[in-house]
Amino acid sequence: MEWNALVPELVVASYAASKAFYLDVFGFSLRFERAENNFGYFDLGGAQIMLLQDIDLPVYRMQRSGPKGKGLHFQVEVPSISGILERLDRASVPLAAPVVESWYRQEAILHGQREFFVSDPDGYLFRFYEYLGERSVPNRSVSNGVGGEDVHVSFC
Repeated sequence: MEWNALVPELVVASYAASKAFYLDVFGFSLRFERAENNFGYFDLGGAQIMLLQDIDLPVYRMQRSGPKGKGLHFQVEVPSISGILERLDRASVPLAAPVVESWYRQEAILHGQREFFVSDPDGYLFRFYEYLGERSVPNRSVSNGVGGEDVHVSFC
């Protein structure tokens, strides 16, 4: 197994519930687990993540309301978002933001992706996307409607 240099470990309320969600809904595979520790290492096309049931260690205590991962999201590239959208629909999991086509600038090139946001059972936010390719940057005064399409263009 190839290990990524950065692999987030998410503390979850219920390892069993999160494991089922990541496998059945998000479509990750379980690379290995230590069931006795409520810990698993998951992979989706090279996107790796670890889940650990809250074990009440001081380092994990967060004295704030809302999702434990407030203020961040995880971006995961998939070949196509249609499969995950179908699984989310079957599981009645609402999207946090609808599917959109976005184009993000890198120098003089725009990179396109179809994307959406969704939260896991603990409120961790994920952006799943499929890559659409590249195009040249249009006139910088254009921020929407590139080529007549209703898309978001980010110049950030």
